[in-house]
Amino acid sequence: MERTIYREIPASRPVIQLAVLLGGFIAAAAGAVLYIEHNGHIVTGMNNQIVWGLPHVFAIFLIVAASGALNVASIASVFGKTPYKPMARLSALLALSLLAGGLAVLVLDLGRPDRLIVA
Repeated sequence: MERTIYREIPASRPVIQLAVLLGGFIAAAAGAVLYIEHNGHIVTGMNNQIVWGLPHVFAIFLIVAASGALNVASIASVFGKTPYKPMARLSALLALSLLAGGLAVLVLDLGRPDRLIVA
């Protein structure tokens, strides 16, 4: 079995540009969350007749994508396929991230997400 070697990624110009791009994406997502919370779900196309808006579609997509990403990790461990072994940890981490994103979208859909524990 091959050894995994970890090393630090030097802070080069493309790495810094990627970090700035990801930071901008996160800021835009936070702005969208605040916009929906302030103006209501009508901005996503939901009303009393249309109960499945864009947030529900994104939530289902992210949750199903998480299960698909976790399948790669299970192929390596359950069926013993060695070519998938190096990707198992990354796919499990990706599955957790996608699942957290999908559940965060569902929390946003609650009327009062600050009372999540009570609900």
